[in-house]
Amino acid sequence: MFALEGSVAMTGALVRWLRDNLGIISNAREIEQLALSVKDNSGVYFVPPFSELYAPHWGSDARCVILGITGDVNKGHLARAVLEAIAFQTRQVLEAMKKETQMQVQTLKV
Repeated sequence: MFALEGSVAMTGALVRWLRDNLGIISNAREIEQLALSVKDNSGVYFVPPFSELYAPHWGSDARCVILGITGDVNKGHLARAVLEAIAFQTRQVLEAMKKETQMQVQTLKV
């Protein structure tokens, strides 16, 4: 048995950004309810590196990108896009681990 580590560093920072910089939520617990207030992300996608891109791509010059904003997008769509970005980045780390080891991850501790 062995352990692998993959850094998904922007998870808390993304939620804090929605709270502190945009004022979309007043506390972290509100993000789930807000994200569930919409049926989908309405085509909004969030690439989260505020300072650099972490695992599995690594890039110190990467910057955050939000794509797909239209006049119909609301704060629920942004909250959902943030949570989906966290999930997607976690999935990418798990896929990279599987590719490198040829093994399926059995346990994920967060």
